[in-house]
Amino acid sequence: MSLAQDRLALATKDGRVSVVNTRNGETHWKVDLKTNLNTGAGFDGKFAAVVTTGNELVVMNDGRVVWRSRLTAQSFTNPLVAGERVFVMLADRSVMAFDQATGQRLWTQVRPGEGLVLKQNGVLTAFRNNVLVGLGGKLTALDPDNGVLRWE
Repeated sequence: MSLAQDRLALATKDGRVSVVNTRNGETHWKVDLKTNLNTGAGFDGKFAAVVTTGNELVVMNDGRVVWRSRLTAQSFTNPLVAGERVFVMLADRSVMAFDQATGQRLWTQVRPGEGLVLKQNGVLTAFRNNVLVGLGGKLTALDPDNGVLRWE
């Protein structure tokens, strides 16, 4: 579940994604992906993103799938849709950034040797032109343009 611009994006485990107007409850758009999901929806008010159990990142807009991308590992953290990009944190604790409109992979930040990963939503959010990621018990800031570590 993700809220932006008076709209709420909701995703069900069985692959139904809806965007609802929070003022009147009307459904703005919906998509049935017909596959199970590992994550909830990330949403910026226009684009919504989810990750399937088949390790596929799916980005939607206005009731249609815009693009899909196969991921290298599972993800249990809701994607972050911000700044015309889609960010995902994978179970191996790598972080990937994609162009929101085209699906082109922009960068990958790999943190080898991270500890145990539980099958639950982790920290992935935006703050002051940083992508904040929970890695190995630390909050880490990455540059959204290139994935370079800013601080931890």
